[in-house]
Amino acid sequence: MSKIAALQLPTLSLSNSRLDYYLKIARDNDARLVVLGEYVLNSFFTELLSMPRTMIKEQSLSKKESLIELAKRYELQILAPFVEVGARSFKKLCLSVDQNGIKSYEQQILMPYEHWNEEKFFSNKCEKLKLFTFSYNELKCALMFGFEVHFDEFWQEVRAKKVDLVIVPCACAFNSQQRWLELLKTRAFLNSVNILRINRIGTLKTPHSEQEWYFYGDTFFINAYAELVDKLGDKEEMLIIEPSKADEARKLWGFEKLIKKHSKA
Repeated sequence: MSKIAALQLPTLSLSNSRLDYYLKIARDNDARLVVLGEYVLNSFFTELLSMPRTMIKEQSLSKKESLIELAKRYELQILAPFVEVGARSFKKLCLSVDQNGIKSYEQQILMPYEHWNEEKFFSNKCEKLKLFTFSYNELKCALMFGFEVHFDEFWQEVRAKKVDLVIVPCACAFNSQQRWLELLKTRAFLNSVNILRINRIGTLKTPHSEQEWYFYGDTFFINAYAELVDKLGDKEEMLIIEPSKADEARKLWGFEKLIKKHSKA
């Protein structure tokens, strides 16, 4: 059984009561892997710009301790984007927390745009791109932050490593629903892989705009044939999926086999 729960939430308060509530439901429904969207444990990075470092550190440490406690209580693996506070800088990570401890994945390519400049705010460094993979029951899984799905280098590794499921925590806003759906359906089909995309919800105002930013949810699961299997709306919800291995889709289309054949010619 490979059930996975995707929690579609806004930024959580310091209390862990809501997270506890959903994790218990996930456990009761036999999901052993739970995934959160970006900026659910921490405030959005534009809000962090005006927050005292001590407050950001308190927020991060409190959430990290809660994840450790809840993962043990419910015997779960939890994937959660997280802001790590250093002595003079911040890093954007994804934590993988289970009963055996914590692993972390550092985002490798960050948004560099004027209105959304994570690259400037965070001190993440990457010398060589590498796909973060792990096993969950019989599934070989990979994790990419939302912005990273735009880059072919990661997907080449998805094909080469025969990944069954790509998990994509996001913080997508504005009116980009259709673009994200088409992008990830295309990635799923061309790489014969299941994709679970988890988006946050909520609104905020940024220093660069009078317009309120709207994070619309739309968490969804696409199978390895690029079919939209299930999705959420724009409210606080939980999606539970049970993905299959992607062997049949890889065998049917044989894209990787054809690439190897023609690269030798």
